Amino acid sequence: MLIIAVVPAAIVGGLLLKQQSDVEENYRIDMLDRLSKTIEQEFDYRFSLLSTSLDVLSRDRLFVQAIDNFFLAGHVNTSLGTLVKNAPLIQAAYLVDDQWAEIESYNGIRGLSSFFKLKDILSYRLSHQNNNGRQWVFYYNGEDLMPFKFNPTRRGIVVGVPIFQSMTNGLKREPLGYLIVVVPIENIIKVLRPYLKDGEQVVFHNNDRGSVNNIDDINNIIITQGVINNKTPTIHKTIKIKLENKYISEPIEYIMKVYMGKYIGENPYINSLKYITLFGGIIILLSLFSAGLIYRWIARPLSGLMDVVRAYSHGEYKSANKTLRFAEFLMVEQLIRNMAKTIQAQMANLATTNKELNIAYLEKEQANLQLVNFNDQLEKKVKEKTLALSRSLLREKNRRSMLQSLLSFSHELQSGNIIETVMTQVVALYPMAGWAMKNYADNKGIWACENIVQSRLENKDIQPESHYSDYYRVPSNGEYLHCFKVKNSQNDITGIIVMQYMALEHDDFEVISLFIRQLSIELEGRLLNEELARIAVTDSLTGLANRKAFDLDLDEHIQLFNRYPERHFGVFILDVNGLKRANDCYGHSMGDVLLIETSKLLVKTSRVTDKVYRLGGDEFAIILEAGDSESCSILWRRLEKVRNQINYAYLPDGKRVEIHFAVGYASTDQYSVEQIFLVADKAMYKDKHHFYETTGIKQ
Repeated sequence: MLIIAVVPAAIVGGLLLKQQSDVEENYRIDMLDRLSKTIEQEFDYRFSLLSTSLDVLSRDRLFVQAIDNFFLAGHVNTSLGTLVKNAPLIQAAYLVDDQWAEIESYNGIRGLSSFFKLKDILSYRLSHQNNNGRQWVFYYNGEDLMPFKFNPTRRGIVVGVPIFQSMTNGLKREPLGYLIVVVPIENIIKVLRPYLKDGEQVVFHNNDRGSVNNIDDINNIIITQGVINNKTPTIHKTIKIKLENKYISEPIEYIMKVYMGKYIGENPYINSLKYITLFGGIIILLSLFSAGLIYRWIARPLSGLMDVVRAYSHGEYKSANKTLRFAEFLMVEQLIRNMAKTIQAQMANLATTNKELNIAYLEKEQANLQLVNFNDQLEKKVKEKTLALSRSLLREKNRRSMLQSLLSFSHELQSGNIIETVMTQVVALYPMAGWAMKNYADNKGIWACENIVQSRLENKDIQPESHYSDYYRVPSNGEYLHCFKVKNSQNDITGIIVMQYMALEHDDFEVISLFIRQLSIELEGRLLNEELARIAVTDSLTGLANRKAFDLDLDEHIQLFNRYPERHFGVFILDVNGLKRANDCYGHSMGDVLLIETSKLLVKTSRVTDKVYRLGGDEFAIILEAGDSESCSILWRRLEKVRNQINYAYLPDGKRVEIHFAVGYASTDQYSVEQIFLVADKAMYKDKHHFYETTGIKQ
């Protein structure tokens, strides 16, 4: 009872203390997470602000002209001073020309020679520039890049920006000079230190060979608040942060460790838990000692009775020499002995009866097995006779059906799917056989199978190229794969039909061969008609649908919209800019290449459900299914993005012309179907006129 009373209380108390300890620990971890997130966001924000300021300044027209104009030195000094004051990370800024001669500086050292050490680094990065940014970031250590009072550690980060005459794409040349800004370690610490409390420390680590205790390591930035006692227990968190944005070409990655002090000494909750555990253990030991005394004084005399009952339960009926005897117990012992003899006699009788039943069961099973075998043999013979009769009747029926179906097969083949029509016909004539067909012109050499496993068709012996005869057969699992070549009038193989069946009778072979010849004639005629129909609605230069296809599809969309007004569609009209100029400068071959490359860009930009047309000359069109105003706006933004990118059409000799086009569109949810084409065409001409006005290029 003492154990029942004390143990639950001790467990509940320990759990409550453990829960309180976990709450305190989670609170400290949460504070560490928030501090880490704040430092990471502030670090990223400060350098993003710095990169943006440098990008804006490098594009300033007067600032660029000052490299070659001495009279603009005052404007440069003012701009550098404003940059240093507005960006807390920067302490000094320099403007140098392409020969690394200093033009102007702010908080710098006149006639600075340290830039000649940095010249090779920045020149190498400029020569290996990529399209990810225009700013280069790297470390410095020990260089005198500013007065000693601003940078006593002589450590920090240098950010370089090349200055170009014009930033227009396609007009970039060698840089006129460089804008160099210096970010000392002291400024980084000054910006981030206000976010720390006493006992907290942040280490930016980028060198695996360095150590957080090595102050001289160039790649370690250590920020502390107050006095740090290395013997104080701390908790810390390690995260990766990267100095990168859209302006920086090669980002720098840091491993940031944030340290935060925790409770000193032992946790009072843990001490309380120890006292409760010790007190509970003492009470349990006292309870066990008391239970032993009770067993020795009270329960020991009754254990003899328990031993005797346990022996009888195991079949041991010998009387044990026990000091305790009861008359009732002796009567129970005699009764158990009599019951044991009765049960033994009944078990022997049951064993004999069970043996006789097993013998009778085995005889019955043998008789049933003989009867099943007889039935199987009889059923097999009946099935063989029935199958032979069915095959004979089916063969006769197929012969009549084949001759009748050949009359209607030609008409069905002209309008329906070739593979589906042929497979339906042959399966209907020979349902017991397996069929497969491959049409090289229609389904790109893919097998269409019915009642046949496709893996059997991968056998190399089935390929028609390895056989000279128009008919050949290959053994397959007790049957044959009968192969019939389908040829055109030029004796070229256009397909193959495979029949998995037993050996063919002569009349069956004649009927199937007649079917194959008719299929070859009808298939060649249909392919010719389809090719003529495709050529009629296809532009020969770009492979897109032509003006006739556009008129047909537009009329179909208008009729569909008139029946279902909720199914809106959109029309885009596009015109290639500069086609006449490309023809005049480089010849009509360049004009053709320009049209082809433009058509590829339009198809790539459009959705799968959109259809692109060449209306003629330099004019294209796009019809959008489900093209409401929102869908049209999305496609217009994608086209605008492609148009703003630099894409060229190239001739084999290396001559190139930039691809540009004018766009206009309209949707049926804004305009009537009668006006949609005219609105889109008018918007396109307005966009085209705007292009020539803004660029100054003559049409």
